[in-house]
Amino acid sequence: MSCSAPWIGRCSAAGRSFGETEAEFWREARNLGRTARLRLGKAPGDGIWTEETVSVRKLAAYYFLFYLSISVLQPYMSIFFSDKGFSYTEVGFILSLGAFVSVIAQPTMGMINDRMRNPRIVLMSTVLLAPLIGLGFSFSSLLAVVIALNVIFTWFQSSSAPLADAIAVEIGSREGFSFGSVRLWGALSYALGTFFTGFIYGKYGYDHIFIFFLAVSTLVFVLLFWFPNTKPAHQDTTFFEQAKEVVRNKPFLFFLGISMITAISSATNFSFLPIYFKEMGFDKSLLGTAYAVAALIEVPMFWVATILCRKIGSFNVLSLSAAIYALKCFLLYALHDVYLTLGVQLLDGISFAFAAGTAVEVVGRFASVRTKATFQTIYAAVTWGLGGIFGNAAGGVIADGMGTPFLYVVLFGLSATASVLFVYMDRIQSRNKHAIIFPTKHDSLPGNGP
Repeated sequence: MSCSAPWIGRCSAAGRSFGETEAEFWREARNLGRTARLRLGKAPGDGIWTEETVSVRKLAAYYFLFYLSISVLQPYMSIFFSDKGFSYTEVGFILSLGAFVSVIAQPTMGMINDRMRNPRIVLMSTVLLAPLIGLGFSFSSLLAVVIALNVIFTWFQSSSAPLADAIAVEIGSREGFSFGSVRLWGALSYALGTFFTGFIYGKYGYDHIFIFFLAVSTLVFVLLFWFPNTKPAHQDTTFFEQAKEVVRNKPFLFFLGISMITAISSATNFSFLPIYFKEMGFDKSLLGTAYAVAALIEVPMFWVATILCRKIGSFNVLSLSAAIYALKCFLLYALHDVYLTLGVQLLDGISFAFAAGTAVEVVGRFASVRTKATFQTIYAAVTWGLGGIFGNAAGGVIADGMGTPFLYVVLFGLSATASVLFVYMDRIQSRNKHAIIFPTKHDSLPGNGP
């Protein structure tokens, strides 16, 4: 049984028209495990249907609200701590410590998620607890207190995205839609959020960013009561078996290493772009616009990335993403005009869209059915976790000693290196189709590679 397209197509089963009757279609749809709303074509028996899954709508709504909550907080955390009187080095330490916590928190929460009969509960706990704990940042300027709060806050906040990604990738592979088709709604809300909050915070200050974060996160939590749920195919695996499956997957570990290099550049830029604006004397009210410009271009670029993956392969798309980011970093070093900087942010959005959706789906194909969330959270922990640790800590030292423009020279070198390594990985795959993915007996799609 096959369908020529995930959204609109003529489907057939054993030579019979898939759309002869509505009852027959629903029977076939249930056999495929899809929950869908279907529209009959104009001509009876035409067999052409439009499929709009309920899951797509719920996932799209989740990503829209979740990244809206991210947009009101994360772009401004470094300047929030800086305005509290912390030095750049202390800001880098605070942010890198949070990244270190995520390295432990994300795989742990992922393993728990893979063993839960209702993984949505884990996601709901992270969405609820993170903003409640984050309120504490607004009431203390003591470094020790901020560090303690950051450890607990990051434990929950950092796990939300990869847990949701694991659910979205699994549902998408089952129901026939790409991860990018729902993730792009997050890019749209992030663009809108950063654009408006940039002007709001620029006028009224950055003291209340965690209150805004709590307000939007409350909407995310309420939505999760209607969030699509998945049940793991295997409940009998142990934490040791989950960890062993990751360690033995050497191609995945190599992929992690390259991805970590790109994440160091991205995480450092994310944290220190506000400092760059401050050091260059740019109007800080335009900071939100800078993030919005990048996020807006992400929306169509998620679709472009899906097309490019089919044409040139996943690793070449990731290589292109890293090369574009390298160009962006070099231009930030060379250009010292705020409006040119805003234009360069287009490259940031293109690069991120090419990498985000592509990498998540590649990681999903590395994993077996029983370790989907484990692989996604380990990927997030190593890239944004370890990458954030090295990036924020080293970035703070470099910014203090050499200035933020020179910091972007370093990021240029890292991104260019990652671009070359992704091409190398693609050539390995070209020589041996099974060099990248080693399916296990638990895989639902054996032999399916990036």
